Amino acid sequence: MFGGRTTLLVWLPIAAITALHYGTSHELDWAHDVLRRMYYLPIVAAAFRHGLRGGLGAALLTSLVYLPHAFAIGQHHHDPAGGLEKALEILLYNAVGGTAGYLAELERRRRRELQAALREQQRLVAQLVQAGRLSALGEVVAGIAHEIKNPLHALAGTAEVIDPLIPVEAEERGLWEIHRKEIDRLSRICERFLSFARPGPSELVRLDLRRVAERTAELTRAEAAQKQVRLELALPPEPVLVRGDADQLAGLALNIAVNAFKALGPRGGVLRVAVAVRGGEASLILENDGPPLPEVERARLFAPFYSDSQGTGLGLSIAARIAEQHGGSIVAENAGLGVRFTLLLPGADA
Repeated sequence: MFGGRTTLLVWLPIAAITALHYGTSHELDWAHDVLRRMYYLPIVAAAFRHGLRGGLGAALLTSLVYLPHAFAIGQHHHDPAGGLEKALEILLYNAVGGTAGYLAELERRRRRELQAALREQQRLVAQLVQAGRLSALGEVVAGIAHEIKNPLHALAGTAEVIDPLIPVEAEERGLWEIHRKEIDRLSRICERFLSFARPGPSELVRLDLRRVAERTAELTRAEAAQKQVRLELALPPEPVLVRGDADQLAGLALNIAVNAFKALGPRGGVLRVAVAVRGGEASLILENDGPPLPEVERARLFAPFYSDSQGTGLGLSIAARIAEQHGGSIVAENAGLGVRFTLLLPGADA
């Protein structure tokens, strides 16, 4: 209330009007009438800038500085208007300040509500646009995956027939094993594309999130040992109950863990799987001491097909969709050991 603009628009005008008022002869009735009414300008300005507090504060100050001039009849320089008129004027100062301040606060509150509604509308529109894009993309991906799977089934069937015909000691056996592994890899990629395009329905049941963390640790223990990654498990002593699909949640965590292994690379490191609960929200946390995520990459991390050259870019996208199906979300941040992924889920009783 005492900043530079408020001083310029409110307090200095009140001081200037008061000085002119006190310095004007009582014989100049018209001048006193004008000056008396000029007080309303800074009062309304204070109300617009600071609401009810500003309007009443300016009105009270105006009343206090005007009161001696209004009723000091013995002075040569005083307001020559009638006593009732001057008393009503002081009353109006406060009524105008209070009313203008109240209306200004209502307008500010309404503006904040409209801004919040606009932000929510923009968020919903963005979600609808994203949902539309994902739906269209899913249809295209599903069609392509099905077209690829048909010849793959034929190739896999042919491979089963030919496999016994190639002796184990033959020079061509190595190339044939590569051929079979690549067919299997293409089949797995097609399944991931189909999982993204048409994710299966979630069978939500009451479960302990700690069991999901333990299962994740079991599924990743062998690869962690192979890649010299120390696997840590941090669980609370009490059950952390959520409603979820245990298989889908374990798959979600496994996708995050696979990305962690890629980030850690051959040097090894630490992967920590933890469960926590705060209020009515439970969280499954996977963090590693790999290199931090660049801000640009972090913003696009869960976008479909966003990946380095080592994968399809669907793992984290599928994980995000599973989280949404569970009424939760995934947050990726540079925190904890280095990089932390947090799955947030509502508690079973939330």
